[in-house]
Amino acid sequence: MRLFRLLPILCSVTLFADQFSFQIYNDYFAGTDKHFTNGVSISWLDSNGQKDKSGSTTFYSDAMAGLIDSFPNLVEDGYRNYTAGASISQIMITPKDTTQKTAQYDDIPYAGYLALSLFAFEWDDESFKEYRGDFGVVGPEAGAENVQKSFHRLIGNPIPQGWDTQLRTHYIANALFRYGNKTWSAKNSGDMSSDWFNHIGFQAGNFTSDIFIGSMFRFGYNYVENFNVHYPYLREEAALLNSDGEHQGFGWSFTIGANGEYLAYSYILDAAKDEGYQTEKNPFNGAGYAGLDFYYDAHKLTLFYQAQTSMIKSQNSVDVYGGITYTYQF
Repeated sequence: MRLFRLLPILCSVTLFADQFSFQIYNDYFAGTDKHFTNGVSISWLDSNGQKDKSGSTTFYSDAMAGLIDSFPNLVEDGYRNYTAGASISQIMITPKDTTQKTAQYDDIPYAGYLALSLFAFEWDDESFKEYRGDFGVVGPEAGAENVQKSFHRLIGNPIPQGWDTQLRTHYIANALFRYGNKTWSAKNSGDMSSDWFNHIGFQAGNFTSDIFIGSMFRFGYNYVENFNVHYPYLREEAALLNSDGEHQGFGWSFTIGANGEYLAYSYILDAAKDEGYQTEKNPFNGAGYAGLDFYYDAHKLTLFYQAQTSMIKSQNSVDVYGGITYTYQF
């Protein structure tokens, strides 16, 4: 499986690792099998560093912080904390009808995406800035065909027949910047807490160029006071940032939220349109989110569902999928 050939790259920087995270999205959890049908990510985040101290992070995090500091207009003097990490992610996209072997020009094409992401954060208790670069490939080299067929054999679903028509090889480089802020928080009666989190950002590159914004409300008991991020897809490592130290005991939280996007460019949709597919993109897209988190000491488990509008104008349907995120803090 091509995905795991990149794992040594990720593992080589984990000697002093602080947190690992595994995340999977799949529309199987919603009883469907179409469009954004699966996404998986394995992430590592280094231990927290402070700009007036040394020795608490790896050379990698220090180098990423130095790179950010070399661009004065990006630096916020109020941020003392910094950290960095890396992730491997894979996405697969299919049309609604996976029984046909020929291209379906009235729907989204088959497409696979595989990327290595390098990211860094500057942050404090209330807000953060994220800087990220994605480097990868769209097409057969992404390995999506083998992964989906293997998963369908495992769960007993019919094997997709149209992967021979998938988008051809295209190497990608993308950049992301995001700002997030914990706008409000409160300690309620009975040891209950709640908070409201907002974020905004943009992506630019030859894979996706967009502007996105999101708002999340959370309440619960003894949960980690982190940044409650869930957007864009498989780029949620900001949720690993926290200043509370090690979590103790059992806790839980429930989140509802909404996200919006202005999509200027999508390689998958634009390349498909050039090949004759009816994939004229919707520039404005929205998504709703509901998730339940469970915490126990260094472990966190999230179960969630998301519904989003179609990214192409020829379809007015809503795509629904579920997901699981597991995080362990060393």
